Amino acid sequence: MIFYKYLFKEIAKTQVVILIILLTIFICQSLIRLISRAAVGSLPVELVSSLALYAIPEIALIMIPLTLFLAILLTLGRICSDSEMVVLRSVGFSPVNVMAVTLVLATITAFITGWNSVHLIPQAAQAREELQQDAQNNPQFLPIESGRFVTLGDRFTVYIDEVGGDEDEKTVERIYVMDAPFASDGGAITLAKRGYLQTDAENVRWLYLFDGKRYEASSNAENYRRVNFTEFKAPVTRGPVAAQEDSSKDTLSTAQLMQSERIDYQVEAQWRISSIFAVFVLSMVAVPLSMVNPRQGRFAKLMPALLIYAAYYMFLLSARNLINHHQLPLYPGLYLVPVFFTLCVVVPLNLPRYYLQNLFKRQDNSTRTRKKQA
Repeated sequence: MIFYKYLFKEIAKTQVVILIILLTIFICQSLIRLISRAAVGSLPVELVSSLALYAIPEIALIMIPLTLFLAILLTLGRICSDSEMVVLRSVGFSPVNVMAVTLVLATITAFITGWNSVHLIPQAAQAREELQQDAQNNPQFLPIESGRFVTLGDRFTVYIDEVGGDEDEKTVERIYVMDAPFASDGGAITLAKRGYLQTDAENVRWLYLFDGKRYEASSNAENYRRVNFTEFKAPVTRGPVAAQEDSSKDTLSTAQLMQSERIDYQVEAQWRISSIFAVFVLSMVAVPLSMVNPRQGRFAKLMPALLIYAAYYMFLLSARNLINHHQLPLYPGLYLVPVFFTLCVVVPLNLPRYYLQNLFKRQDNSTRTRKKQA
């Protein structure tokens, strides 16, 4: 019982450390991407930290199985290289017992992975979508500042003389709007006392201006027309429909995705559930690969193990794309990948060595017999 607790504790401790390190790296990468968007004005600075936190469940979908995979490889590799496994085997602690410990830890990890993929990911995606939608319509998050030129879409360049008010009700005064193709196409310049941006239900962003003047030049640049207006409204940008569909798919729960008639929605549900099977498959791959000879070193089989891990997810991504393009059936769908890896990788790796040697000897003998008969 002491050996079981020892292995469980060592693997779990290594897994937690690896998880913290990997999450820190990927969160920093996500922060850098969000900060770059905020620097060009496409994202409010106030939302950077919140959006980075909401990205954690999606990052953890792949990171959690990887942490257990690496923890088994590093922990058991260290135990074998330090000759501790030799002592454990001498007292009757076989590789079967090691596999039992890792499967217990894999069950706990699979439960956490399933809770993350089934519940946390859609909830985080929905909260992120609501936050971004609120940022588009809330004056608090206006992507404009006083004394600075800002390009809105492909058409307008805006200069705000003064941005006032508090964070909840931000007001802009003395606005100068220049049409981007002014030099080549006549264009126009608009001056207004106040205004704001708003996004409608069809994801079209509108620029509203009040109490101003508009100067419209002709194409030959000889004449211009001045128009006084009380309210001016013009479309600025339109969000792509495809991005809306992807975000709506992410915000749906796994049960709603499975009940949907759309293939891409059901594939998304299979993708979330497949991470649970990945925990068990990769754990049963990691145990035999971590059993190294003390003379080989603890990292002797680390590279083949990482190649197997990469191949597993490459197969998953390829199957996902093929199903979305109607080149593979929806069922068994992504569930075929863990079955394939179990039969072709897990079973051969975990078979006793003497069984494989006897199998190869039988094949060699049968081949020699056929040659003699021929």
